[in-house]
Amino acid sequence: MEKLRARCSSFVNRINNAPLGRLDWILLAVMAVFMFVTMFYGDLIIIYNHSLTFLDSFFSFDMANFYTNSLERPYYGFGAVYYWTVYAVIGVWNLPVWILQKLFGINVFSIKCLLWSKLEIVFFFLLTLWVIEKILRDMGFGKERCRFAQFMFASSLMVILPTVAIAQVDIITVFLMLAGIREYVKSDKITWKFLVIFSFAASLKIFALFVFIPLVLLREKRILYVIWDFLIGMVFILLCVLPYAGRADYKEATSILNDVMVERMFTTTFPAGNMEIPAFLTILVGIGIWAYVKKVESKEQYFYYANWISLAVFAGFFIFVYAHPYWIVLLAPYMILLLVANEKRTKINVLLEFFTGTAVSIFYWLTFGVYMTEETFSNLILPRFGLEPNQTGYFSLNTWMQQKEMEPYVSVLFGIFAACLIAFLLLNRPGKGETSVEWKEDAAEKPVFDHGMVYLRLGMILVYILGCVYISYIN
Repeated sequence: MEKLRARCSSFVNRINNAPLGRLDWILLAVMAVFMFVTMFYGDLIIIYNHSLTFLDSFFSFDMANFYTNSLERPYYGFGAVYYWTVYAVIGVWNLPVWILQKLFGINVFSIKCLLWSKLEIVFFFLLTLWVIEKILRDMGFGKERCRFAQFMFASSLMVILPTVAIAQVDIITVFLMLAGIREYVKSDKITWKFLVIFSFAASLKIFALFVFIPLVLLREKRILYVIWDFLIGMVFILLCVLPYAGRADYKEATSILNDVMVERMFTTTFPAGNMEIPAFLTILVGIGIWAYVKKVESKEQYFYYANWISLAVFAGFFIFVYAHPYWIVLLAPYMILLLVANEKRTKINVLLEFFTGTAVSIFYWLTFGVYMTEETFSNLILPRFGLEPNQTGYFSLNTWMQQKEMEPYVSVLFGIFAACLIAFLLLNRPGKGETSVEWKEDAAEKPVFDHGMVYLRLGMILVYILGCVYISYIN
């Protein structure tokens, strides 16, 4: 018995002590490819459809009526809800489809065209992996740590589900923000490149402004220059809004998102004297004040502070603002970069990141009809092989949860998410996390962590796939 126990212990230790290997990447790639070619969420079709409307408007010199045109050609009843820059970015990718439609009348909603539109999201996902490596290389980290960071990012439920499974455009904003942070850390001042990158990112999704403001305040202490930087950061938003300001078509198309987002910012409040105060906006102001007061000198410190501030901002947002599940990808890169940087707390950081991502993902599975529905496999290749999803009416885990009256219990998952995220912030806070990093000496070493956590991450992706199969084909 003792020999068996010793052998089991030795086997477990060999697994835990093993570095990331080719098999780990292969397993991740196989599941990712399966999700890419089989899963689809209707929101991307709406954006894809209006990117073609954007191209029609642009090449017919009718951009003034872009939002009118989108309302006349809605999909699922929606016009163009975003700023026009979103449709421009998506439209550039879909230009070949637009040309083929004009020349040969192809069906733009065929499987091949939908996969092409989805491929853009994967392209930006891969670009994000590339820029993560570039950021770490700039800081002196070696190949092993870069690969570790890339795997942790790519295998996170907070990343792979919004990008590869249901393919939402937020990963484009993530890429641009990381590119902006790279420029921010490399330079010794606020540069035009940094301002333009963040300004454009904010026009795609306004979330980028939440990070942009404290980052400017962290580096720039002169008030007039701060004001100037803020104005430049708003340029692309102004270019999107001013041409359509006051127009009924613009308001009708975008109010479904803009009005709701503004309302959500003020919904969760802290009790106060004369009136309640909005939780997230108060936290954002507090982070901005702290950033302005803080004096940072070295490039290494700017790397750490920039990522910690970004994580703190989005932690406040996702804890206190009602958010859609695919937005959670905004949170992931900063956790991963801080995790890799703080070597002495790798194990606890890996655990906290895993439980943060897993808890919030399962919470979203149960409370949103997005990730797991019987429609998940309806639009791509499986029906062509005779695997039609159930035709029993709309079903999701959200529907099942409501039927079982389980809403009160699901709040525990959100509590775990919030607690783990806050714990991660505290353990890696400036003045605590970065002091435990031997920046250059250990940067080339292989990160030490329990390899079993890799299998847990991959296992949760498999659980998600099996859950989708159950709802679509078995339930």
